[in-house]
Amino acid sequence: MTNLKLEIESIILKIEAGDIPADKAWDKIKKLKEEYVKQRGQQSWNSFIGHRFQGMIHAILKSYARKLKGESRAFNGLEILTEGEAKNNEIILRKLAVKYGDFLLLPDVDSAIVWIDPTDKWNSEILAVISCKTSLRERIAQACYWKLKLISSDVQKNIRVFLATADNDNDFDIDNDGGRFNGRSRDRVISEYELDGIYILKEDFDSNWESDKVKRFERIFNDIIQLVKNKER
Repeated sequence: MTNLKLEIESIILKIEAGDIPADKAWDKIKKLKEEYVKQRGQQSWNSFIGHRFQGMIHAILKSYARKLKGESRAFNGLEILTEGEAKNNEIILRKLAVKYGDFLLLPDVDSAIVWIDPTDKWNSEILAVISCKTSLRERIAQACYWKLKLISSDVQKNIRVFLATADNDNDFDIDNDGGRFNGRSRDRVISEYELDGIYILKEDFDSNWESDKVKRFERIFNDIIQLVKNKER
């Protein structure tokens, strides 16, 4: 089991270094997950990956941004920032922070997709913020709350709010058994209505369960491209 853990950690490091194509990285981890679950069970996997989930998502998206910039100058301004990096960038901080009287607070941001204007930093834009959860457990209200706060501001209303989740509790499956709403859980109904995109990192997530907003994780790559295209309109 130690070898499997080390191999997964090694893949994450390779993603960060750009040695594995971002859009292929999750496929490699999924194969190791299957073996891990066989040996130690689903709960053990949830605990193991939970501590690394946010960093893994950030590494994949940062690697993908690097790939896009290598392919076309049209993406040269695209950056993926951690919460700490967003706080340390004065311009991004001011454009993202939500005002509460005399106080400015950052939304729940695990990663931010931003466009840095090299000629005038004050023209930089926040395209989207991403919250990463292995499971929701009532925390969906946090992401929805921040979305409502952002759209209430003329400055921040165009910032998209995304959720990336391993969906350990099957909140985004469609299952007609039990007290669901047309097969959808309460959390799915709320998040699908309020948020701009929910990306599921689960290999058995059926394509029939997808919608315009709830999607398999790999669809975030095309959505990032679309964010940049929409910025130019």
